[in-house]
Amino acid sequence: MPHRARLLGFCFTNADFLFEMDAQGIIQFTAGAATDLVQQGSDALVGRSAADLFKPSEDRKFAAFVKLLKIGERAGPFNLTLATGAEANLAMFRLPENGANISCTLARPDTGAATMPAIDPRTGLVSRDGFMAAAEKADAGDALTLVTVPGLPELCAQLTPDNADALMESIGASLETSGASTAGRISETSFGALAPAACGSLGLAGKITAAITANGLQAPRIDESWIGLQGPGLSAGQRILSLRYVVEKFAETGKVDRGARDIAATFSGMMNETQKRLADIMRTVEKGDFSIAYQPICDLVTRKVSHYEALVRFTKPADTGETVKFIEALGIANAFDLAIATKVLDVIEQADVHVAFNVSGATIASPASFGMLAEILARRRKVASRTLIEITETAAIVDLESAGKAIAALRNMGYRVGLDDFGAGSASINYLHAFQVDFVKFDGAMVVKMGSSPRHDALLAGLVKLCRDLGVTTIAEWIESRDMAGRASEMGFHHGQGKWLGPPVLDILAPPSRRQASWG
Repeated sequence: MPHRARLLGFCFTNADFLFEMDAQGIIQFTAGAATDLVQQGSDALVGRSAADLFKPSEDRKFAAFVKLLKIGERAGPFNLTLATGAEANLAMFRLPENGANISCTLARPDTGAATMPAIDPRTGLVSRDGFMAAAEKADAGDALTLVTVPGLPELCAQLTPDNADALMESIGASLETSGASTAGRISETSFGALAPAACGSLGLAGKITAAITANGLQAPRIDESWIGLQGPGLSAGQRILSLRYVVEKFAETGKVDRGARDIAATFSGMMNETQKRLADIMRTVEKGDFSIAYQPICDLVTRKVSHYEALVRFTKPADTGETVKFIEALGIANAFDLAIATKVLDVIEQADVHVAFNVSGATIASPASFGMLAEILARRRKVASRTLIEITETAAIVDLESAGKAIAALRNMGYRVGLDDFGAGSASINYLHAFQVDFVKFDGAMVVKMGSSPRHDALLAGLVKLCRDLGVTTIAEWIESRDMAGRASEMGFHHGQGKWLGPPVLDILAPPSRRQASWG
């Protein structure tokens, strides 16, 4: 192979070490930092098997990559463990002028980058979360290829454990060497790949079929769909986020069904529906075209109303919860928070009422979005004493210090700030430790289990006591009966919220006797 071509491949892959091997896997040429990566001199590696560079358990995966690499193709990088125990990213290319020889490069993982995505242990592909993260960064000119392998677990069950592992590794290798920029396993039977749309079909169905038949099995019909990431009328971010939502929904619901004959049309329909829905909701948010219902939060001893919580309502009540989830999943919760805040503050200015409204963790964590929220609240400071802000854990807050400063700024303006759905997320205790808050609202799923077991009650009572010791007011959700209200009060909760204490009302400005209850 010409020296110039070798160096070109070396630079192109941004590698630390390059080696070239023949058709039998014997190293013919080396260049770069071999001592640092593989702890052996370059000259000592020539004439040895390339497989010796890797941990024995990685031999089969490396061999599968080599076998599937065709002349003119390039694959990787993908992560492998070296014989030294270190991790390295392997890339491979097989240029036409190099005959049967294969050039490989090794590079240290980028320790300065974000945490490497989780890897599916059976295929070596990135997990669904890793694939989602890659989709979020994809270009509008990219496309998604999706394949579903009906009955894949049952196929593996027909093989010995070792052969089943080999089959899954072969499937993973076939996707890795398909020319995709990212390939991942998104469900038990489905796989996805991202590549420039100009590449057209990646032929994944044929590659996976070949891997299955090579193991002596009869391959099922494997459907392959190709979906471009173009989305007329949407920003690049919205286009990618809608793709993430659709893939997430696909992975969770199992659709397209195994018996579907036209997966491409079905999946494209899901994509189109999602994008249309996103555009509709964005218009709804921008126009403030939604209503607010107000549910009382009461003192558990006197049953007097402490304040109300503002609850968003869309045209169809049954769709409200799903629509809110959709808004959060599509990354537009920030804009929605600002629209709700504006609408609720208008109501508080018109009546002598105390109202709480929700703000997502994403808004608190975003300097730009929080800046806009703070500007709105600063202009309405005269109603701060009657306004409460509930921070929801819809998005994990990573920078606790910055979020703590944001919360302190709201409290310094006179607003009361609390944590919603406390106990539901793994970060709740961390938030309580990091943030100075006025109240916490315990997740209803914890409250409704009161009395189910001494262990649960002890844990819940301990959390309530912790809050009280910190001077934080406690609110129990889902109070559905007199008995539940009594138990919550005995456990130490200050306030409660639920149908037994009062349903949501549509018009908080009307006299109490004329307030109309909202949907249940």
